[in-house]
Amino acid sequence: MDGETYRELVRLDQAHWVHPLNHPAVQEVPIVYERGDGIHLFGADGKRYIDALSGLWNVAVGHGRTELADAAAEQMRRLGFNSNYAGYANEPAIRLAAKLLDLTYDNMSGVFLANTGSDSNETNFKAARFYWEFNGKPEKNKIISRAWGYHGTTLGAMSATGMTVYWDNFEPRNPEIVAARREGACQAPSCRMNGQCNGCLDAIVEAIERLGPARVAAVLSEPVQGAGGVFPPEDDYFPRLRELCDHYEILLIADEVITGFGRTGTWFALDHWGVQPDLVSVSKAITSGYLPFGAAIWSQKVHETIAKTDPNRKFMHAYTTSGHPVGSAVALRNLQIIEEEHLVENAARRGAQLLAGLQSLAEMPHVGHVRGLGLMCAFELLRDPENEIRFDADLMMGAQLIEAMKERGLVSRFRNDHVVFAPPLIISAQQVDEMLEIIREGVKAVTAGA
Repeated sequence: MDGETYRELVRLDQAHWVHPLNHPAVQEVPIVYERGDGIHLFGADGKRYIDALSGLWNVAVGHGRTELADAAAEQMRRLGFNSNYAGYANEPAIRLAAKLLDLTYDNMSGVFLANTGSDSNETNFKAARFYWEFNGKPEKNKIISRAWGYHGTTLGAMSATGMTVYWDNFEPRNPEIVAARREGACQAPSCRMNGQCNGCLDAIVEAIERLGPARVAAVLSEPVQGAGGVFPPEDDYFPRLRELCDHYEILLIADEVITGFGRTGTWFALDHWGVQPDLVSVSKAITSGYLPFGAAIWSQKVHETIAKTDPNRKFMHAYTTSGHPVGSAVALRNLQIIEEEHLVENAARRGAQLLAGLQSLAEMPHVGHVRGLGLMCAFELLRDPENEIRFDADLMMGAQLIEAMKERGLVSRFRNDHVVFAPPLIISAQQVDEMLEIIREGVKAVTAGA
């Protein structure tokens, strides 16, 4: 792409495109991507970047997979769209629903096909309410989420998102959806006020008791918090949360939009702790981002409740593109690639390598709180890691590091001074080492005078 074309695209971009989570002020000199190949993206200037966040946590099988393009084209030639409302279906969607149940938790039985992670969560909020309505407890209609959890930006999903920056200018939120917060500072290294430690379970208990167990339909949780900064839980956190939900007769919704399909080194993340949820929300890696797609997956007890209701009181929930035949065909081929190339196992191996490499950075004077699970890793830049002293917020050290890595050919994301990494599951050992070298160089550059 020549310079004149680039400038014209930037002009049109700033004039008309309202980007997600963005402002025109930061679109003055954007990277305009032209193509992708494997773990790499290529800008209009020909520069190559390691995609260290898999797009937005979703490009599991890497960029430029002609197999997925072929699957989409073949399905489009046969059937590009059909309504899947009552009385209609298509083969790829039928087979995808069955495949998802083969891969996920043993207690799962039903699948509702959606479009995005937000859609999947919204579907599960309604499924949880529907479940209690038809089990004689219609007053159980509240959803409890957690501080720093991220669940999407539609009104209901935004209300469940515990990151308050997403609430500004959109209040009031849905009052029936409550983000539980612990009073006072939590100093657990695995948590840091992110709701992922055993002590922070007290915030969920407090929210349940305050609202009344008879009013709470479900607790919503990411197995590993993603957008909040990649915080894996303590080992007994989810077993205890499962016990807590069972004790209070509350459903457990696992938001596996990021963690599903191998990201953490298992097909679904709660397998790390031997826990089975009641409902699961998935999206992102289900098609590796090649087409928008999502799903709500239900346990047998939830599925049977929805399936066995009187036809006059059916589950009145729908999306025009639910069970889209092209998206379903791409998802099936994508899951086949993940299986055939053993990418779940590769995520476990390469994730351990990446985490070990990041832990070695902790020898540097301003790197702390290194953590990760599978190919989800992060660390925090700190003025004084030993004494938990942060940099002044106005220094924007996380943003500085992102820019320094971008200059060196790596793109990723940050929250405050937490910098996160989640490369495609196809990444090789050599490519992990290349990532680590760029990260190390970036950290040196931005902390040199700190």
